[in-house]
Amino acid sequence: MATNSELATETSWTYELGLLKKLWFDTKFRASVYYTDITDYQFMSYPENKMKAVVYNTDVELYGVELELTRSFTHDLSGYLTYAWENWSADDFARTHPLDIGDETYYFMQNIPRNKVTLGLNYKLWEGGVVTLNSQYADDRESKRGNKIADFITVDIGAQHTFNFTDFNFILKGYVNNVTDEEYEMRAGYPMPGITAGILGKVSF
Repeated sequence: MATNSELATETSWTYELGLLKKLWFDTKFRASVYYTDITDYQFMSYPENKMKAVVYNTDVELYGVELELTRSFTHDLSGYLTYAWENWSADDFARTHPLDIGDETYYFMQNIPRNKVTLGLNYKLWEGGVVTLNSQYADDRESKRGNKIADFITVDIGAQHTFNFTDFNFILKGYVNNVTDEEYEMRAGYPMPGITAGILGKVSF
């Protein structure tokens, strides 16, 4: 990668507006819209007249919508459904730097799926014990160098118990992520792990 002596530090401002409302049958609705203005966003390009990738600055806008429904079905069973739409735009760097920019230009935001849907269920087995199920869908998108990242669906399961002590709480959790062993990527060229299991503990005061 070639150095760029004029490279500036990224700065950003984020604005968000949200709504929370209780609907029928113990159902809650949450909605939010957000906008992020990034100045001097750093991205890589592969100019034809240079041997290596060069990092440049440009201005980027990132914006989206998030929707969520949560509901308690019974005293022990609850669930949620979320939808997120996200998009971005960048200044026309090729127009202002025609000799520096190449056809192979990489913005990190190209990895972000436009649409995501998440479904989750939580079931209380006993006092302090909860079993969780989470599934997520992300649609396909174009990434660097014309590569296409395929859409995917993942499923995670877990169980945890909370131990309540006088001065602190301790949460012990076991989980299995990607139980269907889905082959997918969050970033082009970087495969995500298959079936992954683990145990973790968390102390809160």
